[in-house]
Amino acid sequence: MAAISELGVKYGDRVVFENFSLEISPHTTVCVMGRSGCGKSTLLNCVAGLIPHTGRTEGFGACGYVFQDSRLIPSMTVLSNVAYVLNGEKEDVKRRAQKALEEMGIGHLAHKYPTRISGGEASRVSLARSLAYGAQTLLLDEPFRALDIGIKRGVISNLVQAGMFGATVLFVTHDVEEALMCADRIIVLGGSPCGIMLDIALPSPRNGRRVDEKEINRARERVIEMLS
Repeated sequence: MAAISELGVKYGDRVVFENFSLEISPHTTVCVMGRSGCGKSTLLNCVAGLIPHTGRTEGFGACGYVFQDSRLIPSMTVLSNVAYVLNGEKEDVKRRAQKALEEMGIGHLAHKYPTRISGGEASRVSLARSLAYGAQTLLLDEPFRALDIGIKRGVISNLVQAGMFGATVLFVTHDVEEALMCADRIIVLGGSPCGIMLDIALPSPRNGRRVDEKEINRARERVIEMLS
């Protein structure tokens, strides 16, 4: 079980989190939603150990982080950017990196440089890098925001098939449909200090889930109402 316990974060006089706690079962995907500025990215940054905070984060293990911007190294090819995070024999590393690119539908970009690909393609490279890394926990901060809706659905389907969401995942999104496709559980954050306003479990399995089934429609309505 991964857990965030009694989390506290302040930016100057503003209290973002105070005594915030959350437990996450292993190998589940929790989509984190809420209005802009409520603390969603801050929550991920605390789990990653990137910002000062009080309280404890336990059981997350090694984390892979996909940021809102792709953070690719411009002097390296797409393949080298993915391979950079991997350990092992050179040929095995290249094979694993190429496989991750193929699973994102961008294997043909392997030898291009980041300045020669689109923003949406760069986002998929960043996702491929996390997929190849195989972290115990994945922290995803709006990873699909640069993708067109059709491409987005294909990428999410590929990720589910590839087992990326078999890790423990904290996934920030503003898109209710993304959350309904990916999540085992959706939490909606809000208030000041930030707390959990809604915590809802979704039917499994994600693979083959229909977005028009009754339970999904009820979840959609509850989330939209809470975000309105």
